Amino acid sequence: MRQWIVSAAVGAAFLGCGSGAASPAQGVASGIYGGDLRSDHAFEAIDSATEGLPNSTRITARMRLRKSVAVSRIRISTAGDRIGIAYDAKAPITLWIGEEPVTWKLTDVLVFQVSARRDGDALSIRFRGEDSGRTTTYRTVGRDLEEETTMIVPHLSTPIVFRRVFHRET
Repeated sequence: MRQWIVSAAVGAAFLGCGSGAASPAQGVASGIYGGDLRSDHAFEAIDSATEGLPNSTRITARMRLRKSVAVSRIRISTAGDRIGIAYDAKAPITLWIGEEPVTWKLTDVLVFQVSARRDGDALSIRFRGEDSGRTTTYRTVGRDLEEETTMIVPHLSTPIVFRRVFHRET
């Protein structure tokens, strides 16, 4: 009997380690994800949205918006309500779902208040800056991480919306 209990405990621990698939409580699987070719072109969406701005404003706006979304790799770590996200080699963000926003500094001039919330099986990350806001929703689909982003910029008449897909590397 004792041997059966130990075997069951080891088996349960092994199953709990899993292959990285998302559990219902987490929604988004931890891992490292790289971009792939099935994505909308975020830079093209930004260029299109800023087309009507005066030259002096458009150049600066495009540069700042592009810098805030230029990502080829995402590392996500989940542990209960704690989420860690790192975009490329940028400073990582540690968040608690449903808690107060944290300050995250992308560059000296791009500083955001960042918060997280669960949305069913998805994870929504909200970035609020001095002159823009962005909500990015992540969803694990098989080995892929789907990202849907909506950016709100006060001097633009419509939101910038794009979708990217990142493939799990590890």
